[in-house]
Amino acid sequence: MTSPLESGGTGHDARFLRPRVFRASSTLVSFWVVVAVLAFFLGDAALRGSWAFLARWTALLVLIGWLAWLLFWRSQVRADREGVVIINALRIHDLPWSSVAEVVQSAQLRVVLVEGRRIDCWGGPFPPRRRMTRTPDASTDAALVMEALREAATPSTRPASSRWDLPVLFTGLVLVALSIASVTLVHP
Repeated sequence: MTSPLESGGTGHDARFLRPRVFRASSTLVSFWVVVAVLAFFLGDAALRGSWAFLARWTALLVLIGWLAWLLFWRSQVRADREGVVIINALRIHDLPWSSVAEVVQSAQLRVVLVEGRRIDCWGGPFPPRRRMTRTPDASTDAALVMEALREAATPSTRPASSRWDLPVLFTGLVLVALSIASVTLVHP
């Protein structure tokens, strides 16, 4: 089986020169379902003129929407020839390919670093379903694409980094504080 980067024999397939974003499509659907339900509740309360309900529960519903965004939409894996960026809820892992030992696809993507640490990719796609009579499609298997990108990587001396995403964390703390205040201080 040929590498996804070897299409056309040149190794310069345009699909792999730009960053690839890997997400589970089911999480995107889940996010929009949550948004639709929250919009229904808020819209219904606004149309009925339930201002006490809106004052008491809007912050909590927005917090629920933020949590859905955090887990279902924001969590993702971005890879290109430079390296991989793993966004897991409140943490961002920026890894050059020189720090990555291997990419493994089990129930979720897992990146194993040269130092031995393992990083699970919360937002990564699930493994493709394969039928016994069908050959796996290398262009859709995230682990194969990422391994091909790693093999074709440009050399880098940049260190791997993991950090908290402070603006997102601060937004969550503000929403929690507003939710607690609105539920305890607003009486119907």
